[in-house]
Amino acid sequence: MSSPQNPQASTLDPVVDPAANAWVMISSALVLLMIPGLGYFYSGLSSSKNALVFLHLCMLSLAIVSVQWFMWGFSLAFSTTGGPFIGDGMFLGLKNAAVLAPYSGTVVSVDVFVMFQGMFAAITAALPFGSAADRTRLLPSMLFIVIWTTVVYDVVAYWVWSPNGWLHVRGYLDFAGGCPVEVVSGFAGLAFALYMGPRKSRLVDEKPHNVGYVILGTGLLWFGWLGFNGGSAFDSTRRAGLAVVVTNLAGSMGALSWMFWDYFSNGRKYSCVGFCLGAVAGLVAITPAAGYVEPWAGVVIGLTAGTVCRFVAAFNHSSRLDDTLDVFAVHGVGGAIGNILTAVFATSDVLGLDTTGQTGGWLNQNWKQMYIHIYATVACAAWSFCLTYAVFWIMDKIPGLHLRVKEEQELLGLDAAQMGEYAYNYHRTHSDSSSAAETAVGMPFSGLTSTHTSPDNVVNAFQGPHATQHPEIPRVSHDAMAAPEGRKTSASLRNFNKGDNTIV
Repeated sequence: MSSPQNPQASTLDPVVDPAANAWVMISSALVLLMIPGLGYFYSGLSSSKNALVFLHLCMLSLAIVSVQWFMWGFSLAFSTTGGPFIGDGMFLGLKNAAVLAPYSGTVVSVDVFVMFQGMFAAITAALPFGSAADRTRLLPSMLFIVIWTTVVYDVVAYWVWSPNGWLHVRGYLDFAGGCPVEVVSGFAGLAFALYMGPRKSRLVDEKPHNVGYVILGTGLLWFGWLGFNGGSAFDSTRRAGLAVVVTNLAGSMGALSWMFWDYFSNGRKYSCVGFCLGAVAGLVAITPAAGYVEPWAGVVIGLTAGTVCRFVAAFNHSSRLDDTLDVFAVHGVGGAIGNILTAVFATSDVLGLDTTGQTGGWLNQNWKQMYIHIYATVACAAWSFCLTYAVFWIMDKIPGLHLRVKEEQELLGLDAAQMGEYAYNYHRTHSDSSSAAETAVGMPFSGLTSTHTSPDNVVNAFQGPHATQHPEIPRVSHDAMAAPEGRKTSASLRNFNKGDNTIV
């Protein structure tokens, strides 16, 4: 975010600019839309038995962090009177918000600034759950959101963006969240995955259950990211417009690069999931650089992120690390790539569009910028990883706050075990139990009537005495539907297309 992390930012008018306020309010709404977008993205990539819990956790993050941000989070992260490491109580309960207008270094009012930054905090707190939320209890997860936002996100945001933050003072360039959003969430996800350990049904649950959700989530994230980065200029200037352009270019190049690497690695087959993951990797990497680089650099950053993140994700899938939805590979590694390349491609020509007194990176022979960005990335990554792991360890020692669900609940799925609601429209018609239904779909129900089918749970798999069978829906075994892609599944689908109504 250019202005608050640049104490020498110059404005023609020291009072609130209505046009800037309007742009940042619109950008706040765009970032808010990214939160359900992230939920759909995670939900589609997960197993169907955990489809709803990912959506729910993202919306919980929005609500919980909004309250935390009002009460003390914004004051810790953006106080203008704090020391080098953490803010003070200047804005507790948003007191003094009307006194300081506009916010320091910007031309937007404090209330609008609070809303915009609060959306950043809310989506960041939701990101680490992609690593292991499919095996984590909901109640401790909600408490974790409060604690983690306070001790990790608020602290790092202060370091980077507050006028007195130690990284800010040392000249670290982070336009929209390379460290506070991407690096800290990625390394928190790594700590999450390592602490929780691998899934009990990792091989069965590896495939995305709903690629349509993945596409929808990617579209919402991509759309919102234009406000995420463009709004970080805190004014409707040429620099904001350039940030929007390079953001779109980096996302596009990341998507294409990941997809084509998958094409050459997976038997000449195009992957829509790879395209979506690559788009997010490119968008992640351009986040710290969006207001500092020219369009051609956005292409290079997107290409680099799509390539490197793709191979890191592939390595993780072959290792014991069970980062369920590639949070570390995409956000941790992608954010680090963006930070390093910002030090290379940042140019004073772009910085000079609406600020004065700042030098770019290597393109302007500012060689020390790389050193600043390396130690900033390492410091933020280490803080996030260590504090996240410590929070998990402490919570696990408190009665009633143990994190991991029991094995039978994990195998059943958290939608049923923790929520009692489902992403797909099943209706109970009888209270009797049917072991055949439970065996077929992993749900403690029998006698269900369905108006829709899910990719994993086909209506006619239910064998209860009161189940209804649609005459046009063939009988399909759950095991075949959940089987990994391969020769057996392909042959089964070929038989199905020929008119055989049973997949075995």
